[in-house]
Amino acid sequence: MIRSRYEQYANKNVGYLTEELLAGYYESLISLCQDARKQAEKIKRVETHDSALQYALTCEEILTETERHVSHRLNEYVPYLKDLSVKVDTGHDCAGCKGGCQLNHEVRVLELNATNDMMKKLLSKLQFSTLPLYSETIFPEDYRLLRSNMALLETNLTELFFLENNFLIPGIADAQKQINAGNHAK
Repeated sequence: MIRSRYEQYANKNVGYLTEELLAGYYESLISLCQDARKQAEKIKRVETHDSALQYALTCEEILTETERHVSHRLNEYVPYLKDLSVKVDTGHDCAGCKGGCQLNHEVRVLELNATNDMMKKLLSKLQFSTLPLYSETIFPEDYRLLRSNMALLETNLTELFFLENNFLIPGIADAQKQINAGNHAK
């Protein structure tokens, strides 16, 4: 039997999942965005054809949205997930917490699901963005490279979306349950 590509993520704790997503997806998405943005800017500098400029502009819009999405993950969720992991590892109990626990556990999964709805829209935009038809004489390599970068971005975002929905979000819910996050004292 062939092992599932994602089997390594099954039954892993939030700390492990966070580190894997950070190193394997969040950081690489930022790098992919930077590479694709350079390529789109190069096309905009040399191109005069409307469809080519429109493609480059569409790519830049998608890249900006992707960077915003990943930055939100890095700035909002990664710190929370690391704190949550420490609380699980140290046996923290939010049911007995006297106000020192201010991680807003209740809204985290809801916010993740909401931002994943934004990711679905972003993936849809990526799937519908296509390279304009061109003759071979007008910088075909530049367009091929940009399209390749955008395809890699789409693949990584799709995998990230899958991993967050199927492993990270259930892992967060389990970790929150372990520390009685829904039962903290007021």
